[in-house]
Amino acid sequence: MPGRRARRKGGTLKDGERRQLARASRHAALPATAPAPRDTAFVLCDGGSRGNPGPSAIAAVLVGADGAEIARAVEAIGRATAAAAEYRAILLGLELAGAHGADPLEVCSDSRLAIAALEGAAPVDQALAALVRDIRTTAGRFAAVRWRWHLRADNEAADALVRGLLWS
Repeated sequence: MPGRRARRKGGTLKDGERRQLARASRHAALPATAPAPRDTAFVLCDGGSRGNPGPSAIAAVLVGADGAEIARAVEAIGRATAAAAEYRAILLGLELAGAHGADPLEVCSDSRLAIAALEGAAPVDQALAALVRDIRTTAGRFAAVRWRWHLRADNEAADALVRGLLWS
């Protein structure tokens, strides 16, 4: 394409390409998935960073099978990348669900990459491998855990907690 430089084979994505891919994934249509069983609790997870890396926060909201909020947690995690914040938010959500005895569980995140990595459909960055191992170990304590990516707009409860902490 004239005016655009092609990425070299095997090259890494530049920041502009990463932002473009992230923007596209936030507005993409949801893939068709089977509905969760009726007794499934949901945990909405979100992580954010002001800068990448920069001051970061994570949040999780636990919702019962009846749709009522059970608990929420939010914390500042210091300086981290946006990706690390997303994975740490998922871990926080699993810990929150475990503390309240929620099982089976559906973990929902607006990070397509994190969900794909946890499903085994995407490679895991070496810098995040330890976090992914911790998530898988924690998820193993539940009878059943489903991973689900959803749009950022569907993650408003957790997203608002993160934004409130980072930009207050």
